[in-house]
Order: sequence, then structure tokens, then C-alpha cells
Amino acid sequence: MSSMEKFRSGSNAVSPSTKIGENTKIGLYSVIGYPEVKDKVVKIGNECIIGNHVTVCPRVKIGNGVIIGDHSFISENAVIENGVFVDTHAFIGENATIGGHSSILYGTRIYNDVKIGNNSKISGFIAENASIGNHVAIFGKVIHSFRDPTHWNGGEKTPEIKDFVVVGFDAIVIGDVKVQHHVYITAAALVSKDVPPYSVVTGCNKIIPFKDWKGQLKWSKFWEWNE
Repeated sequence: MSSMEKFRSGSNAVSPSTKIGENTKIGLYSVIGYPEVKDKVVKIGNECIIGNHVTVCPRVKIGNGVIIGDHSFISENAVIENGVFVDTHAFIGENATIGGHSSILYGTRIYNDVKIGNNSKISGFIAENASIGNHVAIFGKVIHSFRDPTHWNGGEKTPEIKDFVVVGFDAIVIGDVKVQHHVYITAAALVSKDVPPYSVVTGCNKIIPFKDWKGQLKWSKFWEWNE
């Protein structure tokens, strides 16, 4: 029995056009590559684990060594690069890209056209078109400002977050803002304006150069982090 024949069982549904690498495992009740669309083939690399009740839509590209947890949904044209971990109950939108060796944690919502760099850890809500760099940890929300409530998709710009940034638990980064490298946004902070590098943000847009910060974070190796 070929590897593809093993996947075409009564316990899951894998499109015949799906390309699956060596030693990749697909769990029960998962749907891969449906509805079938001409020239929109799902490609899954080697040594991957796709959990139970996972949906992978057409034209998704999954690299080598990727783990996708149970009950996750990967939308059309998404790209998941090598070594990515997607926890259970995650949602990844259309045309989103998840960079190599990043982690998408439990229940995270990543919407259309989001770009996430390498070695990042994402938990929370990432609105469409957001750009997130390498070595970023997000435990809050990255959203557009939604200034026109009469138009659900108003084409508003979402934040751009550079490399080596931490967005603390329940913090919100909102609107057309740029968060530069080596920025630490504390828990429950609100950021709605640009943040220069080597800053701490607390409260509502209170931006403090890290050298003026009074807490222990001032002495953290975070400020020296470089790959």
C-alpha cells in the first residue's frame, strides 16, 4: 500500500492531488486539499505531523518538520515554513505566511495576508495585513483601528512590528503604526503611535527609553538580543 493509499481511508479526506513528503503523518477526521481546485495543489513536506480534525485548504504549502495541532484550520494559499509548530484550535488565514521555526500557540487567530518572520512566538489575535518580524513574541492583539464602522473591510493599515519585539499579555497594538526593533510592550499596554527602537511601552502610549526604565527589565539581556 502506498503512502497516499494509507491516507485515503474512511477516517479522513485527502485530495488525490495532494503531495505528501516522507514520514508525514495525518490524524483522524482531517480534510486536506478540498474542495479540489485545478492547479491549486496542497504540498506537505517531510517529517510533518498533522493532527486530528485539521482542515488544510487548497494551495497551502507546508514545509518540512511542521506540526499542526488538532482542530486547526489552514486557509487557502497559506505558507507554513520549515519547523513551525501550530498548536491546537489555531486559525491561519488566506495568503498568510508563517516563518521558519515559529510557534503559533493555542487558539491563536491569524487573519489574511499576515506575514510572520522566523523564530517568533504568536498567541492572540493578528489582524489582516499585519507584518511581524523575526524573534517576536506576541501575547496580545495586533489590530487595525476600524475608524469606519460602516465598512467592515475598509482597507485600513495594520501595524508593522520589527525584529526582537515583545508584546505582553493583553497588550494592544492598533492602527498604522511601526514598532521598531528591541521594543518591550508591557502587559495591558495600548500602542497607537510609532515606537522607536530600544524602548519600553507601558500604559497608554507611554514610551520610555530602556536606559531610563526603573525596573529589572533595564538589565535584561533582551536589549542585547541579536539572533
